[in-house]
Amino acid sequence: MAWGRKLLLIVMLIALLSACADLSDADHDDQPDDDQPDDDQSDDDQLDDDDDQPDLEDLTALVDPLMGTSGDHGQLHPAASYPFGMVKLGPDTLVRGHSGYDFRINIARGFSHTRINGVGCSGAGADLLLLPLAGSELQRLAVMDKAGEQATPGFYSVGLESSVGPIDVELCVAAHSGLHRYTFPADVERSLLIVLDQPLNGPPASFWQPGPGADEIHGMLSGANVCGEGRYSLFFSARFSEPYVELEPLDGDANLRVWFAPSAQPLRVEVGLSSVDVDSARAQRDAELNGLEFEELRESARLAWNELLHTAYVEGDDNLRRLFYTMLYRSLLYPADVTDSAGIYRGTDGELHQATDHRHYHGWSLWDTHRTKYPLISLLDPRRYSDLARSLVELYVQGKADWSTDHEPYPNVRTEHSAALLLDARRKGLLAPDELQQAYDAILSEVEGLEFGTPDSRLESSFDLWAAAQIAEDLGHDVERDALLAQAAQYESTWNEHFKVMGDDADTVHARGLYEGTLWQYRWAVPHDVAGIIELDGGPQQFLDDLIHFFEQELYNQGNEPDIHAPFLFHYAGAPWRSQRLVRSLLCEKVNQWYGTHEKWSAPYHGRIFRLDPEGMIPEMDDDAGTMSAWFALAALGLYQVTVGEPVYLLGAPIFPRVSLRPRNSQDEFVIEARGLSVENVYIQSATLDSEPLSRAWLTYDQIAAGGELILQMGPEPNLEWGAAPADLPPATFE
Repeated sequence: MAWGRKLLLIVMLIALLSACADLSDADHDDQPDDDQPDDDQSDDDQLDDDDDQPDLEDLTALVDPLMGTSGDHGQLHPAASYPFGMVKLGPDTLVRGHSGYDFRINIARGFSHTRINGVGCSGAGADLLLLPLAGSELQRLAVMDKAGEQATPGFYSVGLESSVGPIDVELCVAAHSGLHRYTFPADVERSLLIVLDQPLNGPPASFWQPGPGADEIHGMLSGANVCGEGRYSLFFSARFSEPYVELEPLDGDANLRVWFAPSAQPLRVEVGLSSVDVDSARAQRDAELNGLEFEELRESARLAWNELLHTAYVEGDDNLRRLFYTMLYRSLLYPADVTDSAGIYRGTDGELHQATDHRHYHGWSLWDTHRTKYPLISLLDPRRYSDLARSLVELYVQGKADWSTDHEPYPNVRTEHSAALLLDARRKGLLAPDELQQAYDAILSEVEGLEFGTPDSRLESSFDLWAAAQIAEDLGHDVERDALLAQAAQYESTWNEHFKVMGDDADTVHARGLYEGTLWQYRWAVPHDVAGIIELDGGPQQFLDDLIHFFEQELYNQGNEPDIHAPFLFHYAGAPWRSQRLVRSLLCEKVNQWYGTHEKWSAPYHGRIFRLDPEGMIPEMDDDAGTMSAWFALAALGLYQVTVGEPVYLLGAPIFPRVSLRPRNSQDEFVIEARGLSVENVYIQSATLDSEPLSRAWLTYDQIAAGGELILQMGPEPNLEWGAAPADLPPATFE
């Protein structure tokens, strides 16, 4: 049987299986609710290649980018990636998950340059897809040698089968550039299929043109954002290591096939991306890739990742360390630095802007990520967190939308709750008052359009109003502060009506118009006024009893965001010991989980929520641009910030005996020692901070950022007194 017919038969079989399995899960987490200037080698772009790095443990060796890439178990990708880089260069499979890839599928469409990690609907990106072809026959797909597939931070490789022999594919990246190396069988016709009209979300509006020489092409890439909300546009410039023989337009000039003469030498393709224009893309490519050998670029990415991963150094069980660093890696992929080497970027308004003294980031998924990712980044990389906050200020100034405009400079999801992050950055000392003031009028306009029609939207809008009120206070606008707080307090009537007494529909997903959750799961979604819902619920003991019931009856859903802070709410009721045991079970042990995105299952999933394998997360659990990975990382460190905007971290029991937080650009180190920690000894008996007794189960951001030593004495039985006194409870007052 001819090779083409064999491949066609394989493709048909895979397509049939995928249709039966409904692998794409297109109606998922982030679907809109109808109801409701420094150098390109700068410290925040090309990370420092520290002279001491050869002496550091190579933490990238502990990261498994294939974790969570199989089916609907994270919706992750194994693409070669740079920390917060624009380029995510990796495989796109015939059946494409939300990130363009499914580990179970061995048929490749090619290798594209953009994607967002584990978001809903059908994702976004998959721009500029390249597929190497050997021989004269035009193939749109290729069989992957899954046994030889490799992925590490900054690198991806796989073999492709062809009728004349294998093709080796190797990919590595810089911040704004990708480098392909294709090794073909000797003495065969070589070509590249280049596809621009099949982004994950269409319709496309891309084009290509020949470059100034016979070794380059360039053009523009465009597609719809996640869930079809708005559009993004990028520019690219691709250079080949040898002149092409012919450019063959395909599909009405939408795509092309680039022909090269037979050669035993690998074909190298250098690609630069830019939000600005083609010249900027070319400049990025040349600055980051020109003159570097493939191995040198791969090592540069490894060093950048190793530096960033070392900001949280954990010691202990090898398997838990591998899981931790894989999750930490996943937390630090997005948003993307879209600033070019001249400090220019294209804004959400479609216009060009100059960034001064910072880098501009884009590619937001804030409904999800504001809860965990940014509290983590502020601890590990405060300078970058400051730049992220300034990027959000610029987003407000340029006219941001709740989801996306039609002029985004990078694939994008949604931007609700941005004001809470600006408040958080301000109160952590990472955003100046005059910078916050620039966004103030736009924040006030934004809260005027908040939704209140469903119980969950009322609670979420109360959070936004509270954040805006705190910003008004910090900027000296007392009258507006009082008005905003009065509006925010109106959530209480909604809570009394829908959440005080749990009715027959309290465990029904989407009941009463809720967005992807139950009344039980949204019951706790007032992180800015935990004291308020304790009072509404009837006092601390009733609140504690209800929280215990919530977890004992397995009503909690780790697979979606609305209630992922709930395991830490025991702190506010004077029982932090319950969080210590509970959170460890969610991190490390087999548990029951009952909920998908849109329904409660007839039988629970039983197993570990996070695992080091391609089915690395529970079914229907999207990582949501690093949200769930950051939840794991924070909880594993024994830290969690319930209220974004209130710079307080609750103390839990870390799963490692020693943790060292070493923020980038800082000489301060914060060490957490869990002395006596074991599988049995999971409860904190006592604590000292810098040798002084610590009776409360929380610390401020400033205390952690200043460095120091937290010693936790662990034991097999809970200490019911530690962190329980009224004076030791974490701040929880609505004011």
